[in-house]
Amino acid sequence: MMPGFFETIGAKIKMGRPLTEDDTAATPNVAVVNEAFVKRFFKDQNPIGQHFGPNRLRYASTFEIVGVVKDIRYMTYDYKEPVRPMFWVSETQTAHYDDPAWELGEKWSHYLYNIVIWAPGDPPGMEEKVRKAIASVDPSLVVDDVNGYSKVVSTDFKQQNMIATLTSLFGLLGLVLAAVGLYGVMAYTVEQRTNEIGLRMALGADRGHVIAMVLRGAFWQTGIGLGLGIPLAIVAGRLMKDQLYGVQPWDPIMLTGATILLALAALVALVVPVRRAAGVEPMIALRNE
Repeated sequence: MMPGFFETIGAKIKMGRPLTEDDTAATPNVAVVNEAFVKRFFKDQNPIGQHFGPNRLRYASTFEIVGVVKDIRYMTYDYKEPVRPMFWVSETQTAHYDDPAWELGEKWSHYLYNIVIWAPGDPPGMEEKVRKAIASVDPSLVVDDVNGYSKVVSTDFKQQNMIATLTSLFGLLGLVLAAVGLYGVMAYTVEQRTNEIGLRMALGADRGHVIAMVLRGAFWQTGIGLGLGIPLAIVAGRLMKDQLYGVQPWDPIMLTGATILLALAALVALVVPVRRAAGVEPMIALRNE
C-alpha cells in the first residue's frame, strides 16, 4: 500500500497513524489494520505497538501495528457478509520468510494491480495523463484501463442494480394495477349509487357533500390497503435485506414516500368517478328510479 491511500479513498484512521513515506525498507515492517482485525485478535487491548504475522508462530513478530482504520469494503466479493479482518502494509517494505511459498506470495503482493488517484471534478484528459505518468516511470508498465470510481462501484453492484431495477418495475406495475382496480371499484360504486346520489341532491345535499362521500369511501379502502400493506412491506424489507446491499427493513422515509405516492395514485384514479358523481342530475336520477 502506498502513502495517502486511506486519505484518497476517504477511509478514516481511528487510532494511530496511516502508512507514510517514512515507512521504507530501512525501517521495521509496519501495518495498518481494520476494526474487524482488532475485534478478532486484540479485543479489549490497545492494538498500537502490537505485533503479528501470517499463519505460523515464527512469523508472529513480522509486522508492528501503527494504525487502525475504520472498517471499509475493500477486495470484497460478497457484500452481504460482515467486513473481514484485514491489514495493509507498505509497498516499500518487504517481509522475509523461510517458507518458499510464503516468500513467493510476498513477491507477488508487490505487483501493483490497482492505483487509486484522487482527482476531484473529473478533470478532462485524465486517462492520457495517467498513462503518460506511468510510462515516464517505466515504459514497460502496461495500463489496462482507467475508470472513474463511480463506474467501478457500478460494475461491482451490477447484479444488485439489476435486481433493484426489476423490483422497481414490478412495484410500479403494482401501483398502476392498484390505481386501475380502485378506479374500477369506485366507478362501479358510483354507477350503483347514482339514484341514491340523485335523491341526496334532491333533498338538499350539494355537490361538495357528494364528492366528500365518494372520497371517504375510496380512502377508507385505501386506508385498509395501507394498514395491511405497511406491515407486509416491513416483512418484505427484512427478506430483501439478505438479497440487496444497503436495504433496511424499516425505512420511515421510504414507507412515508410510498404512502404519499399511493394516496396520489388514488386521487388520480378517483378523478373520473368523482366528476361523474358530482355531475348527477337529481331529476334524471329520480325519473330513472
